[in-house]
Amino acid sequence: MANFFSASQEEQQEILLSFWQKYRYLLIASLLVIASAIIGRDYFQTSSFKENLNSATQYQEYIEAETDQKALGEKILQSYPESIYSDFVRLNEAKRNYNDGDFNAAIDLLIKILDSKSMSPDEFDPIIAAAQTRLAKIYIEQQNFNEVISIFEPTSEMTSSMHELKGDAHNGLGQFSLARESFMLALQNSTNQTARALINMKISDLESEEVE
Repeated sequence: MANFFSASQEEQQEILLSFWQKYRYLLIASLLVIASAIIGRDYFQTSSFKENLNSATQYQEYIEAETDQKALGEKILQSYPESIYSDFVRLNEAKRNYNDGDFNAAIDLLIKILDSKSMSPDEFDPIIAAAQTRLAKIYIEQQNFNEVISIFEPTSEMTSSMHELKGDAHNGLGQFSLARESFMLALQNSTNQTARALINMKISDLESEEVE
């Protein structure tokens, strides 16, 4: 570089030409890589925005549909299987199946949500929590108490409802001390007066069961 800055204009042009002849392919390749990265980034951002907009629009149509809602839901699941809107559809369809008495179909949808997500015990994911809660309620109704407990094993961040369901499962298994522990945690995490009253009743029932 010292030679370049101290050279005459003609010498500078000659140096630049020599540099170009020697490194032109590398420079062209570098420019192409940079251009491709910029174009790729812009394309990715644009395509991601369009995909999010399309999936959100389809989900809105699904929610507002008075007929063919299930077919619209299937379309979202096929087009955007990994999107959050697919999880919303699965939660809603699981609720529909439960109300229709098809418990197995509801269970399959909820398990699919849990299997598709990586659960971190220290991070609260509302989608996972909703799926766990609904799945636990079905298992409680079926008296599959061990399944309920296993659902919540990898989770440390739990809602009041989740602690209460875990308490119900322990109570169903006759594990009264563990049930009380879960009910107390449910009580600590609840701000709803009606829910707190119900939890207190469950704790009182535990005490009478232990006396018997």
